[in-house]
Amino acid sequence: MKAMKGWAALVLIAALAAPASAMAQGRAEVRKQAEMSMVVTGTVRIAADGRVEDVSVDREAQVPGDVVKLIGGAVPRWRFEALAEPAPAAEVAMTLRVAVRRDPQAQTDDAYVMRIVSASFGEPEPPFDHSTPPPTYPTRAAMQGVPATVYVVARFGRDGKVRESFVEQVNLYRVGTQAQMEWFRKSFAEATLAAVRRWSIVPPSQGEEAGNDSWLVRVPVTFVLPGHQDKAYGQWDVYVPGPRQRAPWARQTADAGVDAMAGNGPRLLGGGRRLLDGLDGNG
Repeated sequence: MKAMKGWAALVLIAALAAPASAMAQGRAEVRKQAEMSMVVTGTVRIAADGRVEDVSVDREAQVPGDVVKLIGGAVPRWRFEALAEPAPAAEVAMTLRVAVRRDPQAQTDDAYVMRIVSASFGEPEPPFDHSTPPPTYPTRAAMQGVPATVYVVARFGRDGKVRESFVEQVNLYRVGTQAQMEWFRKSFAEATLAAVRRWSIVPPSQGEEAGNDSWLVRVPVTFVLPGHQDKAYGQWDVYVPGPRQRAPWARQTADAGVDAMAGNGPRLLGGGRRLLDGLDGNG
């Protein structure tokens, strides 16, 4: 965790500024929950005993220096589960979400902390064909111009159909009162789950995954209006993160958190080396 002041305060406050109204106080409370974040990709080399031997950041020149420094200091302290047999160190793809948020322990309003808040490991795409038709944009959210990203996990059976699905987190990109934010999150979650019922996969017929009874897939579902442009790699985005929830039927995976995903593609869960320590290296 790294304390920050100045530029972070200016960017975050400017991005979340809203006109004064009767609901200003309620919005101010929600605004305190907002954060700036970016998704950064790279590679981590993991030894057989679980130690991190090396870490690299993709397109490092495009990533803010403070973010590169944070990753270079935190990731080498991580510890992954050890292999049962000796083996050479493995290069593993890594996706991290780095966030800047107000420091809840600070005495002033312009103190911020930067930390890695979620991580995923391995290639982002599942190794088999899939169909994920998009959901319908909730009418009220579309009329009020509220964008969102919903992170949903689904379990597919051997027939390729969804057995179970669960919304793990809903991030909103517009500030309202707490009640409004909860209402929008519920609307986006319901719209996403309605679409998930129509999703399907073509189960693999060969390889390590072919013998499974089911497969877990996580998908970030993005709700944006026409004209929206995604942030470029290495640029900050501002949003209000929703609470994280875990599907009661989902087994533990190698990922730490749910919103460290590059792009909008599905991600197969269940494989990879599990991170034993917390993302700050303190367990």
